[in-house]
Amino acid sequence: MAGQSPGRSALIALLVAIPVLGMVGITTVTASNVATPAERVELELGSTEARVQIVAAPHPKLTQDPLNQGNWGYSDEAGRVDAVQSIEPMPVAAASLFADGTRLLSIRSTPVVVETKDGLASFPAVQGQPWDPAFAGKYDVTAGSAPTSDDEIMVTAAALDRLGAQIGSTAAFTAPQARSFTIVGTIQSATLDDSAVGFYGLPGVFDGVLPDDTDLMTEWYLPDTPLTWSQIGDLNPRGATVLSRTVLLDPPPVGSYTFDGGFSRSTTNLFVALLGGFALFEVALLAGAAFTVGARTQQRTLATLASVGGDKRMLFRVMSFGGVILGAVGAALGSVLGLAGAWIFMQISANGSAARYPGFHLDVVSLSVIAAFAVLAGWCAAAVPARAAGRIDVLAELRGAQRPPRVTRRRPVAGIVLLAIGAVIALTGGVVELAAYAPVYQVGLANFGIALIVAGPVIMQIGAVFVAPLILRWAARVASRFGPGARLAARDVARNPGRSVPALAAIMSCVFVATVAMSLISTMQLNSTKGYTYGAPLDTASVSLTTSLNEPPYGQVLQTTGPEVVAAVDSSFPSARARLLSSAEDPPTGFGEADTDGTTADAPTFALPRIDADTVCPSDVTRMDADHEDTPTDIRCPTPHYLDTMMNSSMNDHIWVGDLADFAAILGEPVSEKSQKMLAVGGAVATYPQYVVNGEIRIDWITELNSVLEPARSVSLAGSVQEPEHPLPYAVFMLTSTADNAGLDYRPSVVVSSIGKDPTQAEYDHAQGALAAISPGIYLQTETGPQTYGASWTWALLGLTAIIALVTASITIGLARADGHRDNAVLTSLGASPRVRRAFGFWQAVVIVGLGSVIGVLLGRVPSLALSLTRDTAGLSLLPFTPPWLQLALIVVALPAVVAVGGALAAGGNRTRFSNRAAFD
Repeated sequence: MAGQSPGRSALIALLVAIPVLGMVGITTVTASNVATPAERVELELGSTEARVQIVAAPHPKLTQDPLNQGNWGYSDEAGRVDAVQSIEPMPVAAASLFADGTRLLSIRSTPVVVETKDGLASFPAVQGQPWDPAFAGKYDVTAGSAPTSDDEIMVTAAALDRLGAQIGSTAAFTAPQARSFTIVGTIQSATLDDSAVGFYGLPGVFDGVLPDDTDLMTEWYLPDTPLTWSQIGDLNPRGATVLSRTVLLDPPPVGSYTFDGGFSRSTTNLFVALLGGFALFEVALLAGAAFTVGARTQQRTLATLASVGGDKRMLFRVMSFGGVILGAVGAALGSVLGLAGAWIFMQISANGSAARYPGFHLDVVSLSVIAAFAVLAGWCAAAVPARAAGRIDVLAELRGAQRPPRVTRRRPVAGIVLLAIGAVIALTGGVVELAAYAPVYQVGLANFGIALIVAGPVIMQIGAVFVAPLILRWAARVASRFGPGARLAARDVARNPGRSVPALAAIMSCVFVATVAMSLISTMQLNSTKGYTYGAPLDTASVSLTTSLNEPPYGQVLQTTGPEVVAAVDSSFPSARARLLSSAEDPPTGFGEADTDGTTADAPTFALPRIDADTVCPSDVTRMDADHEDTPTDIRCPTPHYLDTMMNSSMNDHIWVGDLADFAAILGEPVSEKSQKMLAVGGAVATYPQYVVNGEIRIDWITELNSVLEPARSVSLAGSVQEPEHPLPYAVFMLTSTADNAGLDYRPSVVVSSIGKDPTQAEYDHAQGALAAISPGIYLQTETGPQTYGASWTWALLGLTAIIALVTASITIGLARADGHRDNAVLTSLGASPRVRRAFGFWQAVVIVGLGSVIGVLLGRVPSLALSLTRDTAGLSLLPFTPPWLQLALIVVALPAVVAVGGALAAGGNRTRFSNRAAFD
C-alpha cells in the first residue's frame, strides 16, 4: 500500500531520513575527532618508538598512566626496593637512563621574538631535529631542505607570509638572543593548523641552551629502542615518564595501573542520544500524521480487504509493515546522506592539522542503533493508524460514509494522570539531584536523578497528546467568537483530532526541545558569569612580574624589570597609561610546614590582613589541611575563592600599596570620596567587608597559616570598604606613607593598563614581543570577562526552532488540508470567498501552532525547574531557574503568528477544482 501513494511514502521516508542524517553526521564527525591507537602513534611519535621526558626528581613511588604521559603522580603503593636504593637527589639526565650508544633525538620549545612585516611579535619555536626521517608523520618537510648549521632554520608556511619572506630570506630575531637566520625550508607539524606560525632550528640555536642543560624542558625520542610497560615501570622511579608505541598499540589491562586518564565521551553521547530521541519522537508524530491521512484515504481499500476475509490482525500488519519499509528506506537514505554530509563538513572545517580529524571513522555500533531506532520510529508512526484501521466500519466505509470520532472521557483522564505522573517523576528527579549533591557528591545518584528529570517531561508530553483533543474542543469554543473563519477552522481542528493532534504534538515536541536547551543554556551562562574569576578589572591588561624557574632550584622568582615592562606596555597601547603596582609578598606554597626536626622557628614572617573568622569556613581559618566536607552543612563552606586563606598564590598578593591612581587602577573605577578620606588619615580600604571588623583592618605578621596561633606582630588601621563591580584578587589597599609607618615591606609586583577594549592582533603581538625581549617568562593577560555565549546561543536556537517549526507546520497543516480536501470542496461549492478561506487557514494555524507552542514551552521549563532544586550549603540553587523569557515569549506569540500568516496566504490561493463527485468522496 506504500507504493499506491508514492508522494506520501516519499514524504514519510524523508521525514525519517532527516533526523537520521543529523545523528549519523554528528556521530561520524565526533568519532572522526578521536584518533585510533595507530593514528595517535603517528601523531605523537611519528616513526619513533617512544618519547621520554624527565618530569621530577627520582622518587620510588612515581608512576604514570600508560596511555597519557602527562598524567603522572605518586602512588600510595609501596615503592620499588631497588628504586629506593638508587634514588638521586636531583633530576637525572635522560641519556643516563639508557645504554651507551642509544640514539636519542631531542625536541625543546622556547618563545622567540621575531621582526615581522608588521613589527615585533612573539612566536613559539622548536629546537631539535624535527626534520629527521624518524619524525615522519609528526613533522614533515614540505619544501626546501633541512638546516645543516646553526645559522639556518625552517619555518611553517604561515610564518613566511607573516614575515613577508620566502625560502632563502633572512629572519631577524631579537630574543632570547639577537641574531639572524637563513630560512632554508618549510615544515608542517601534524598538531598545528595551516595558520600556525612556527620556527625550527638545531638544538640551542635560539636560546643558547642545549637539551642536556634543562632536561625538564626537553622531550627525548627513541627512534630505534622500543619500551615495554615493564620497562616504563623501571624508568618512572627515576623521574621519567614515557609514551611508548608498544604500549599504545597493546596497552596493559584496565585496572592494572594507578593512573587512568582515559577520555570519556559519555556526555557527548548522552547529548546526541537525547537529541536523537526527541528528533525521532517528533518524526514518529509527523510520520504518524502522514500515515493517518493515508489510512483515511485508503479506508475503502481496507474495507474491501476486510470484506473478503481480512481480520484485524491482517489489517494491522498491512499498515504497520508499510511503516517498517519506509522507516528502513529513510534509515538507509539518512545514513548515506549523513555520511556524505559528515565527509563534506570535515573537508570544509579541516584546518590543516592532522589532529583535527585523524581519519574518517565509522562508529558501526552507533550507526546500527540509529538505523534500528529509525525503523522502530517508522513502525511506531504506522502502529496507531494501523490499530485504528482494524476497527473500521466495513459497511460504512464501502458506501463512503464518514463520521466524526466519538468523544470519550477515558483519554483525557488518562492524559491528566500521565501529566501528573510525569510531573511527580520530574520533581522526584530534582529531589534526587538535591540528595546527590549533599553531603558528598554521588555520581550514580546524580545520573539517576537526570534520568528521572528527562523521563518525566517525556511522559508529560504523552499525557498532553491524550489531553489535546479536549484542549482543542475548548479552543474551538473560544475561537468561535472571532468570526466565521475562526469558527470553521477551530471546529474543523476539534472535530478531526486524527489529523490535528499529530500536528499539535509535533510542534509541541519541537518547542519543548528548544525550551529545554535554551533554559539550560541560560542557567549555564548565569553560573559561568557568577563563577568567573576576574584577574583584573574588565578591559584591563596585566603583566605579573613573577616568573617560573625551569631549572634547579625551580620555584618562582620576582623580576625587577617593572619600569621596562611599563614602557613596553605603554608603547603597545599608546592610548592607555600603565601603572606599576606594589604589594606585600604573600606566603609561598608550603609556608609554615615543619622542618625535619618538627620546628618552624627559623621560618620567615609574612604580612596578611586578618579576616573576620565568623565569615569563612572554620576549617579554612584554622589549619592547613582544610577539608570542606568536615562541615558540609555550614553555609560558610566552602569559602569563596577571593577570601580563602589557603589560596596563597604568589600572583595574588593580599596587601597593595601605592597612590590614589594605583588604587583606581586596581578597582577599575574612581576612588570614592569616603575611601580617599580614609586613606588620607592613614587608614586602609578593603575591597571586601570581611576584612573590616569594628571599623578596623588588622594586619598580622605570621609564621603559619593558622589563626589559632598568636602572630609575631599586629597593626590595626582604621578601615572602610569599597567593593569593585566584580570580585578581584586584591584585598586591602593603603598609601605608601601608611605602609612605611606600619613597617610593611612591599615591592613592585604587577603592571596593569586599562586599555578599554580587546587588543588588536598587531597590538598584542607588539606587546608580547616587547615583553619577551625583557624576559621570556613574562606574559600579557587581558581581562575580557566571562564568555557571553548565552544570548547568542538562545537566539540561534530560537531561529533554528522557528525554521524547524515552520517546516513541521507546513507538513502537518498540509497533511491536514489534504485530509480535509472534501471540506474545502464543500466551502468552495457553497461560494465561500477567498477571505473566508484565508481566515480558515489563518485560524487553523493559530490553534494548532499556538497551542503546540504554549504546551511545549510549559513542559520545556519542567527539567530546568526540577534541576533548580539542587542547593549548596548556603541554600542557593546550584542550577538556578533562569529561562530566557524574551525568546520564550517570541516562540509563543511570534511563531504562531508567522505560521498563521503563511497559512492564510496559502489558503487564499487554494481553489478546489472538481468536475465530479469524487471531490466529495
